[in-house]
Amino acid sequence: MLPTHGRYPYAPWPGRARYAWPGGAKLAVYLGVNLEHFAFGEGLGAELAPGGPPPDVLNYAWRDYGNRVGGWRLIELLDQLRLPATVLLNSAMYDYAPALVAAHRARGDEIAGHGRTNSERQSTFDEAAERRLIAESTAAILAREGIAPRGWLSPWIAESRVTPELLVEAGYRYTLNWCADDQPIWLATKAGPLLAIPYPQEV
Repeated sequence: MLPTHGRYPYAPWPGRARYAWPGGAKLAVYLGVNLEHFAFGEGLGAELAPGGPPPDVLNYAWRDYGNRVGGWRLIELLDQLRLPATVLLNSAMYDYAPALVAAHRARGDEIAGHGRTNSERQSTFDEAAERRLIAESTAAILAREGIAPRGWLSPWIAESRVTPELLVEAGYRYTLNWCADDQPIWLATKAGPLLAIPYPQEV
């Protein structure tokens, strides 16, 4: 038999129980806004176009456009539509673009942990280093927001075999890493249950 993750059982879509959302709603939606910062000329970086050798100015600048311009336009749209958002925050943004983080804070948006920077992939760390990454990101958010984050999205949606345990140990209630369903799934961990909320990437 093939190895399995052991986090949740298979559950086919037909015949599932209906969720009872507040107010009798039939659908629950969240808007996740990624606030990410990348090292210039080193580490990981999303290639939105065929890039060149470091420093890949084209792709770095396109990503930075979001922090300088695009993020502000998105806030205007969210305000116009009176929609709340969940900010998926690289803690490096507190130093790099504090005004953008403050604008979301002023809106009352939830702040979720998203690592220190998207220039690193936590699945490549040993357990002690991964625990430090989660602790440092969490502490930065707690220090500036006055409340610890409840949700987590790993940089690059990359996790090790013990990430769910480390998140529960650090006080997290949900993760966005497991996009295996259209409904939330309870993940089994050695430290207790962790809710996996879908993180759709096709929109």
